[in-house]
Amino acid sequence: MNAFDLPAIDAIRNHPGLGRSKDQFLIGDMSQTAARFAAVPETHASRRNCSAGNDWTGSMAYDDSLKRVHEGCNAAAAKSDTYLSKLEARDFVSRKFVTVASVAGGVPCVPAMLAGHPLAMRQRRRQMTDSAPLAIIVDVASSGSIRAPQLEKRGGAITALVRLLSAVRPVSLYIGCSVTLGGTRDATHVFCRMDTAPIDLARTAHMLTHASVARGMFYALCYERSGAHESERSLKWPYAEGPKLIRAHAHAILSRAIPEAIPRTAHVPVGQNVGKILESGGCRIRIEGIEVSLNLRNHITGFG
Repeated sequence: MNAFDLPAIDAIRNHPGLGRSKDQFLIGDMSQTAARFAAVPETHASRRNCSAGNDWTGSMAYDDSLKRVHEGCNAAAAKSDTYLSKLEARDFVSRKFVTVASVAGGVPCVPAMLAGHPLAMRQRRRQMTDSAPLAIIVDVASSGSIRAPQLEKRGGAITALVRLLSAVRPVSLYIGCSVTLGGTRDATHVFCRMDTAPIDLARTAHMLTHASVARGMFYALCYERSGAHESERSLKWPYAEGPKLIRAHAHAILSRAIPEAIPRTAHVPVGQNVGKILESGGCRIRIEGIEVSLNLRNHITGFG
């Protein structure tokens, strides 16, 4: 996996108390990330937290969850079927560059010019379309007060969204988390690029829906990447400022490490829940460019 540090973006460093903050990145593909999950020591607290008797991590042993990361879980994939019909009726438009005829532009159209046509130049413009590529980044960090069944339902809804979008357009999917550990004001970002051409549905569904992946595996890699000792239990939202900063600046922060996130990205923070789509069958989804915002009923203000 690719590990590197960058100074925090200006919007973060201009915030009181964050002038020296930095971003610590760890980015890899599915095979690299699975190998790092497997290398977490059996004595590590995050790994030991994953057990059949711990419902906070989904009541599954670490090794069993790791097996599903490698092999997938068809049962988890099937749970997303419930939400497909609720999403299929919706339009998901985004922007892409197209070449159009214009009176001014960077490239001439010789036949049009010779014919005396006023639109004799060609210009690239962004236009709304339902087939432009999308980059979806799912942050699976969550408040400690959120129960595993809630994470499972939310993950099922996101899995359905990815399935629907990847059927009609190129989709890049990253799963991971952004947190701050210990007494620092730095942020650690660990993300895995999933296979989406075609979509690896069984493995994607397990990583999106099961609490053991976020609270056992990704949290363990965050400890490793940040250098924090496993006994340090102070797990906070990025920059120790609650969820507001990461929600406002996620694109600017993550696009420096994830090339598919340029020029804009669909960021789906897990610190929210999918109340409307899960309880009433409705889904409030706001599309701005290729920014997809799942509007959720409860806003989480910090880690438990």
